Amino acid sequence: MTTSDPFSPEPKPWTVKTSRDVIRDRWVKLRADDCLTAEGVEVAPYYVLEYPDWVHVVALDDEDHIILVEQYRHAFRGISLEVPAGAIDQEDPSPLAAAARELEEETGYVAEHWRYFGKHSPNPATHTNFCHTVLAQGVRLSGKKLNDPTEQIKVLRVPVQDVIRLAANGTITNAMQIASLAIALSAIGKWHL
Repeated sequence: MTTSDPFSPEPKPWTVKTSRDVIRDRWVKLRADDCLTAEGVEVAPYYVLEYPDWVHVVALDDEDHIILVEQYRHAFRGISLEVPAGAIDQEDPSPLAAAARELEEETGYVAEHWRYFGKHSPNPATHTNFCHTVLAQGVRLSGKKLNDPTEQIKVLRVPVQDVIRLAANGTITNAMQIASLAIALSAIGKWHL
């Protein structure tokens, strides 16, 4: 049971007075809201990033290896080691369907068993979307990797304990993906620091 400080005020939602698009294209939507707090303080502009939901796939084969990808990330200005992931498309009937699509498109792997762990906000202060965590087990190579000209992806097969070490030492840098790894691997008793 959690207790709260009796002198702390209850958080209350803000009122949006006006909202306008700053950028709206196929990659990003940036919105500027003029807001009023419950106490009457004006916060304007308050910038909000609108993204589609994302899915992270923690893909585990029968030999306790996780399928990871390396790819260039421009904002990061470097090569990023990650789990297969991507946006949930409007055509995807569910996060699980998006996970299966992303896993095969990025890596050429398919899975026998799927498990959904829920959704979490990447940054509730600025982002409207959620990130869904999915565990894929019994993965095997299908040979149907999509060659997207905007993505040069190197596929790696890494032992579970090495992946955990790479997350702990900062080699895997994406905090949301580390959270997805911890959630999925903890659920099956494999997250040991």
